[in-house]
Amino acid sequence: MMRMGRLWAVAASLLGAGYLMLPAAGARADAFMDEVNAEVVKYAGPQSDWRGPTSSPKPDPGKTIAYMSTDEQNDASREWGQAIAEAGAKIGWKVIIIDGHGSPVGWQQGINQAIALKVDGIVTNADAASLKDPINEARAKGIIVVGIHATAFPGPQPEAGLFVNIQQDPREIGRAQADWIIANSKGKARVVVTSHCEYAIACAKAHATEARIKECPGCTVLEFSNSPIAEVAQRQPALVTAWVQKYGTPLYITSVADYTADYQIPALRTGGVDPADVIIVSADGNKSAYERIRAGGQYQLVTASEPYKMQGYQAIDELNRAFHKEPPSGFVQTPYLVTPDNINAEGGEKDTFIPSNNYEKRYLELWGVK
Repeated sequence: MMRMGRLWAVAASLLGAGYLMLPAAGARADAFMDEVNAEVVKYAGPQSDWRGPTSSPKPDPGKTIAYMSTDEQNDASREWGQAIAEAGAKIGWKVIIIDGHGSPVGWQQGINQAIALKVDGIVTNADAASLKDPINEARAKGIIVVGIHATAFPGPQPEAGLFVNIQQDPREIGRAQADWIIANSKGKARVVVTSHCEYAIACAKAHATEARIKECPGCTVLEFSNSPIAEVAQRQPALVTAWVQKYGTPLYITSVADYTADYQIPALRTGGVDPADVIIVSADGNKSAYERIRAGGQYQLVTASEPYKMQGYQAIDELNRAFHKEPPSGFVQTPYLVTPDNINAEGGEKDTFIPSNNYEKRYLELWGVK
């Protein structure tokens, strides 16, 4: 009888502990969802706060800058160059745009061309790791090199030969993508995370998404899919079809670039998949992504958009700092989530992200341009 009594006492104790733990777990889940929802409001809300520099040396006119574009057929590459040329002209600088024609060989030729032109500075959005030798040659000749999306992370990149690399933080982009998914699914998302890990920036972004989804108690990362970006057109249609067959729906698919969705969506449509059952969350802010989100019923509901024009102005500002032997500004723009609810905000009516923080006016004031 005493043994039975002790068993009942233990059972009662365990049950009591369970009853106490359940409300605590529920409170933690509620707090997590509150945090996620607040983050989504921040990332998808007005981008009117200026987080950039508040002082800058006055530019010396007469500088010549080369922008070596990875591929002028690409929206982002072209828009960066246009913004760099526009900002440079306002302070009396000449900007030469060189097209790298989408290949590492073309990029090397482009940097070598810029060096031969004896420019004062080079801006490039090409992968700095693939341009180590020509970048080092440029530096040896006293040419300042600034990257845009040229390395995995923003900020000074001396080991890559860059004065600074301009971009949003891919880890924060990946986390923002995950937060939207968690909020949209009310904490019950089933997710396939995709990446192209031959690029460090892409891998960092996707792993941040994966890590954040795993923090969600009711969410599941079904698969982390890594495939070369050069094989997107060949592999993504079959992959997305296989995911739907293997995991069923509803399903969320994340991507590090809108380009991937260009090949996933036709396969989903051909397979008769309801757009409400597979939701694509991507990044970059390509015009095609804006068009899909605006139209609705196109599977993609979100892109984390880059402020291309503002980054072009920042490139000129960073070069000016380098010419005056000052450190980089330290400015890193917060990610911005474009959704059906804000598709026409923050430059969305032009199918691009133009922050409402008056960046152009602020940079011109810093440079003493009226």
